Amino acid sequence: MNRTYLINAIDSIATADGYSFYTDGEERMSEQIKSYPAAWLQPPKFQQMEGRKHGKVTYDVTLHVMEAGAKLSPAERQQTWSRLEDELIEIFSKLSDATLVIAVEDLKIRHTSSTLTTHGEVAATATAEVVTFF
Repeated sequence: MNRTYLINAIDSIATADGYSFYTDGEERMSEQIKSYPAAWLQPPKFQQMEGRKHGKVTYDVTLHVMEAGAKLSPAERQQTWSRLEDELIEIFSKLSDATLVIAVEDLKIRHTSSTLTTHGEVAATATAEVVTFF
């Protein structure tokens, strides 16, 4: 239940921020992404659980945000990376306010020097530990 809630919460936040939302393994990106900007959530990985009837579950979350970039100049790519970084911070800040989320910890953002798909996009990737309660 927490996993589904987490996926749906990220979907709602990303969609409200104007992203087309997708979730699956990375190997499916090129065939599934149809429009940009896009947010791609890898399936959250169960990390640990504390408690039996109530407690908390921690997931490792990886979220890619992408913008069409095949025709961008190097300066425009840098500006896009900066904007995507800000938007990832905003998405995870909003996620920390979600009902079943206790905390977003160890947020890290990296920019990809190569594309994640065959579309030539500009992408930034966030990884975090998301602690939920049950």
